[in-house]
Amino acid sequence: MMTEAFPNDTPQQRAFKAFESLVTGEDAAIDLSLAALLIANLEYPDLDSAHYMAQLDALADRVCVLLDLPASSMLKELPLHFDLHAVIAAMNTVLFEQEHFHGNAEDYYNPSNSYLNDVLERHTGIPIALSLLYMEVGKRLGVWFDGIGLPFHFVVGCRLQQGRCYIDPFEGGRIMNEQECQARVRHLIGEKGKIHAQWFAPISRKHLLARMLNNLKHIYLHSEDFARALRMCNCILLLVPRSPIERRDRGIISLHLKHYGRALRDLTAYTQLAPHAEDLDEIQGHIKNIRQIIAMLN
Repeated sequence: MMTEAFPNDTPQQRAFKAFESLVTGEDAAIDLSLAALLIANLEYPDLDSAHYMAQLDALADRVCVLLDLPASSMLKELPLHFDLHAVIAAMNTVLFEQEHFHGNAEDYYNPSNSYLNDVLERHTGIPIALSLLYMEVGKRLGVWFDGIGLPFHFVVGCRLQQGRCYIDPFEGGRIMNEQECQARVRHLIGEKGKIHAQWFAPISRKHLLARMLNNLKHIYLHSEDFARALRMCNCILLLVPRSPIERRDRGIISLHLKHYGRALRDLTAYTQLAPHAEDLDEIQGHIKNIRQIIAMLN
């Protein structure tokens, strides 16, 4: 599908192919920072991924200096019994006190808040992008933070001897225990909403990337930038190829772009994947109209 969108060997097509190669393997092997930069490469064809990877390395090295540890490139894992509280405190010092990374509440739906290169340049972003940044700096220190996909929010998790703690990079690295994190969710969903335990469990790397891409897709759909929304859909379907909703959304986007053949394929697949969907009649109406248009064009 992407080769149809980019018929020549463009930087976007090469980035898409690299992203495809990266995410089709084992989830644990996915390099999140590289995946995020490949997504950004779709928007910024001349992006230098090595430059931004070096910025992540440099941030980790500064944390190492505060902790009196070797440079991150020499650090395979933390020394045994090293205090994780001290690591988190040092990361928060570098990222939030010294570098002033912060959540962009004023311009939340700006796409730049989701692209890792922009987040590193502008020092601001949305919760999931700042969480990915936090996770990737931690990884360079030998600490594996988990992505936690809360409803309407995103944080990182870390298991300590006293239990799991949660860190909110959008709010300057605020540290929460399980009860405080539940209270944060209660505030987000309202007093009558039901709390689900799975909300606080780590999500896969593929799930994290799909959620980041979905944010961008909806931003572009809201502004009716269907060409960019299509790029996001193509990437999401590499991560969740059997998702009926994503096939439907890509079909509708292709219809807006007058890519009738592609729209017909995706919308037909949606009716097969979700034969009892509530919007089935509406989608079948689109399919009928598309077939009529194709017949007139032939």
